[in-house]
Amino acid sequence: VHNGGYQGHFSPAIIGDLGIPPETFNYHQLEWYGKVNLLKGGLAFCDFAVTVSPSHSGELRTPEGGFGLHAMFASMGERFQGITNGIDQKIWNPATDTQITANFTRHDTSNKAKCKAALQRTFGLPQRSRVPVFGMCGRLVKQKGFDILLASAALNALDAQFVFLGAGEERYKAGLRSIAARRPQHVSSEFKFTDKIEHRLIAGSDLLLMPSEYEPCGLTQMRAQRYGALVIGRRVGGISDTVHDDATGFLFDAFTPGAFDHAVGRALQRYNDTAAWRPRMHEAMGRDFGWESSASRYLQLYRRALAAANPGS
Repeated sequence: VHNGGYQGHFSPAIIGDLGIPPETFNYHQLEWYGKVNLLKGGLAFCDFAVTVSPSHSGELRTPEGGFGLHAMFASMGERFQGITNGIDQKIWNPATDTQITANFTRHDTSNKAKCKAALQRTFGLPQRSRVPVFGMCGRLVKQKGFDILLASAALNALDAQFVFLGAGEERYKAGLRSIAARRPQHVSSEFKFTDKIEHRLIAGSDLLLMPSEYEPCGLTQMRAQRYGALVIGRRVGGISDTVHDDATGFLFDAFTPGAFDHAVGRALQRYNDTAAWRPRMHEAMGRDFGWESSASRYLQLYRRALAAANPGS
């Protein structure tokens, strides 16, 4: 279950097209308020199910976080688990990354300043070495927290720089354009996503923004930490599982501009104190987000599923 908010709702006519037995269109299996719900059907017929972080597996069992399927998730008990995604740490490695301006390591971060200056140039912002640069890359949709971000005091008034990368809804593009027009020295966006710009944004940012309404797992916060960018994120799903508050990032709870602004304030207190910032940056860059642990947990789950299906073997 990668994202419970996208369930696959279709007309019942699709049942014949898919070759699904028509008797499965009932409340306990595929039927969902007169439509077919493919996620519901998958859960009804599966032996085990997995989502992409332990915290999100708990959220999906609640009325607030289950997208209407919370009772079904809860009824699965131990047959429904959360396993955090990993990242390819060979690709996301600031020491060897060929897409960034200059390479750096956990033990020598001096070249990160070159990456920051290059990012500022790319986004048409003044090259101020000590101004904090906040980066954000991802889809411009409600789930990613753009409503609270656009209303925040930080984005509208703070003496900092904000760079955005991603495609999405026109209303959020318009909102970012409007603020950038008023604050051209502070806010800049690129709505055409490329891998190269993503790598450069993460390498050059001091902080990464993830004010998500919900976040099943999220990968960007893991990539950012590897590059020494601490995370300002909402304490939901995979963000809460992969970011350590006041150590490798700054978490907040309420989905409001005020809560986001408070987290930004906490982050800036640390950023403006080099003795406090550097050890946090060092810790973030040392995090292991590889697939080894996740793959091991998947293998354990698959063995359980095989044993349950073949109890006598």
